Amino acid sequence: MSIHEPRTHHQPEFHDAVIVGAGFSGISAARELLNTGRQDFLILERAAEIGGVWRENRYPNAACDVPAHLYSLSFALNPNWSSNFAPWWEIQSYMEDVVDGLGVRDRIRYDTELVAARWDEDAAVWHLVLADATRLDCRNLISAVGALSRPSIPDLPGMGEFAGAIFHTAEWHDGIDLTGKRVVVVGAGASAVQVVPYVVDHAAATLAVVRTAPYVMPKPEELYGEFEKAFFASHPEELLARREKEYTGFNVSTRAQAAMDEDFLRAREADWRAHLDASVSDPALREILTPDYRWGCRRPVVSNAFYPALADARTEVWDVGIAAFTPDGVVGADGREWAADVVILATGFRGTELFEGVEYLGREGRSLRETWGAEPEAYKGTLVEGFPNLYLTTGPNTQASGSIIGIIEAQTRMIADLIDLCEHRGATALSVTAEAQARYNHWLAEEMAGTVWEAGGCSSWYRAGGTGKVVTKFPGALEDFERITQDIELSDLELSTDVGGARETSERVGA
Repeated sequence: MSIHEPRTHHQPEFHDAVIVGAGFSGISAARELLNTGRQDFLILERAAEIGGVWRENRYPNAACDVPAHLYSLSFALNPNWSSNFAPWWEIQSYMEDVVDGLGVRDRIRYDTELVAARWDEDAAVWHLVLADATRLDCRNLISAVGALSRPSIPDLPGMGEFAGAIFHTAEWHDGIDLTGKRVVVVGAGASAVQVVPYVVDHAAATLAVVRTAPYVMPKPEELYGEFEKAFFASHPEELLARREKEYTGFNVSTRAQAAMDEDFLRAREADWRAHLDASVSDPALREILTPDYRWGCRRPVVSNAFYPALADARTEVWDVGIAAFTPDGVVGADGREWAADVVILATGFRGTELFEGVEYLGREGRSLRETWGAEPEAYKGTLVEGFPNLYLTTGPNTQASGSIIGIIEAQTRMIADLIDLCEHRGATALSVTAEAQARYNHWLAEEMAGTVWEAGGCSSWYRAGGTGKVVTKFPGALEDFERITQDIELSDLELSTDVGGARETSERVGA
């Protein structure tokens, strides 16, 4: 059903706010709405359960590579992690517990996918169309779908003729058996680093396609038994101290990357080199696994098992990409062939194609997809000019090294503040001015120019098309992002009380 079709005589269901997505962003948004006394909201979840990225990524060894004491919601610190790098099922269970603790489970509609949203300027509401053609209306629309929700799947010649199985790591299921198989793993990011050791241990032979070598750092893993869990439960100050240590460490690291601090980068590169040399003795393999860009330009990963798995006699490593498939296997860009039974795509997600799954139409029918093109931009990653009462989480330029949950909480606090501001001013709609959005993105471009993410000499998912404008990273630390999202000039906003709007310019929000 098109968003342009006329409404029926039935009045659509209305809510003050609709949150799209029941992952960490949606849960945090619900909590902030509750904190400001808002009860009339609904959470739309396209799947049959909550969890977002941790619902989808259930491949063997899937775990968070950010320490769990930081990768948790600030209002729900968890003493029950089994490791400081929590496995996916514990994160999923933790999220379920938080939802129950907030009392919002009855507000979640499962198997409900938003496909289109149109802003009605006269009524100051968003008209929503769901995948089953159901319609909803809301005053405030919060997109909490996450930046890493759409798998990146290559389209290569011959894929349709391959006789074996091809699947993405986000499509793993319990019935997959690799025993005795010849298995290809394509990719060398966080998912590949985790799944390759499992594949090598179970398959008859493994081909690891490492087209761009990552910086693989030692993983300082700690395992927690019942004694440690009881200690954390009775000493919440220890959880806070560990969280603060990780928070401070990531802030220091991110600022060093943003400043291209040579001493810092050389030290991290030396740590990486020592880890590689201790794990891989073959000079040719070491050469393949040596990045040709600066540390931090692409996302570093942590593992104590990846390098040994690549050095295993059962593993072959290619430093060229897959160019095509044959019915019996794969063909490398250099013409080499490898017979395969299974191909696992550890190729990550379409991180720069933000919010592609929904057709957003703002003022005068403007399409968000067409407005953005290949280079999405927003105001503080949250507001987009011409799209009133649309609030984004993990939008353009919001990735600060460390825990994405900190970014999410900063944004959802900002969103709740803005919705409150709109109501307290007697306004029906809030949007960012074109001038403010342009000024903010000019500042982003200036700040980004000297960072490792732009000047570090790599192609990455941080950048449009791999080498274009940096559209996912924020040019500073989490602490800096928290500050800017709670320090907003009222003159950057347009508060509309009727058709045409009215502007106020005298105060600051969150100061």
